[in-house]
Amino acid sequence: MRFNKMGKFSILLMMVMMWCLASMAEAEYMLYKDPKQAQSVRINDLMKRMTLEEKIGQMTQIERSVASKEVMKKYFIGSVLSGGGSVPSKQATPETWINMVNDFQTGSLSTRLGIPYIYGIDAVHGHNNVYNATIFPHNVGLGVTRQV
Repeated sequence: MRFNKMGKFSILLMMVMMWCLASMAEAEYMLYKDPKQAQSVRINDLMKRMTLEEKIGQMTQIERSVASKEVMKKYFIGSVLSGGGSVPSKQATPETWINMVNDFQTGSLSTRLGIPYIYGIDAVHGHNNVYNATIFPHNVGLGVTRQV
């Protein structure tokens, strides 16, 4: 039985479509990633999927100086903190900070579950660790400037 070119193309197209459908069927639906689901449903789904190592990692906060893309991925770190004076480099610009935080996030999002991390900064009245940043005085400090 001979097929013309159109017949061969149709068979090839059908095979590709079947492969695509099979691939989509294999993709697992993850409730915790669906913003339309109730928060409790998303949390329960995520907790069931997490290993003990992932849960421990998510409860762990490390200091910025020991964080890296590789550490975030390997240990499933949930939070990074820049404590007082902890900077990525001397006179770090906003771009330097953004690149560092994004690099850590790349590591976190590349894990099996793709859970983003939280970045914490020890800054109450402005981020004085960013070079040339504006610092806002504390209200008590502002008050004493008005004394007569």
